[in-house]
Amino acid sequence: MQKPTTNIRKRLVLSKALILLGSLTVILGLNSCKDNSDQMVNDQKSVKQFNVEKLIEELSFNTSDVKESIVSVEGFVEEVNYLNNRETIVLKGKENINKSVICDMQKGQTVILENLVLGQAVTVKGVLKGSLKDVILLNCIITKQKTND
Repeated sequence: MQKPTTNIRKRLVLSKALILLGSLTVILGLNSCKDNSDQMVNDQKSVKQFNVEKLIEELSFNTSDVKESIVSVEGFVEEVNYLNNRETIVLKGKENINKSVICDMQKGQTVILENLVLGQAVTVKGVLKGSLKDVILLNCIITKQKTND
């Protein structure tokens, strides 16, 4: 068996280095996008403000121009869960409808979530991703809480 020539060895080393550099760039880019989207929700004003019923109505006609935008949604806490290492709250409206708004929370909201009470009125700001059965918001933060006095 013949040993590879010096040129072939240099090409192999160079191609491995380029692959490693490309992979590292992609990983760092994805991490920075995640951090930027969290910061974006904190810093940006909401495009539109809704209550749960109005948001569900807006999305039911599929003509909404607010998808992929930052929105504020006011509703009542139906559930708080910590499944799959994620923090999520489910908001319901005043009317008894079978749809909800599911809010996947940003890291750093744990203390606020632990103090929420079922039925408490809150306003959540996040990126509207769309809906199937329920409406989905990502990178959410709680911007307002009302006490149940």
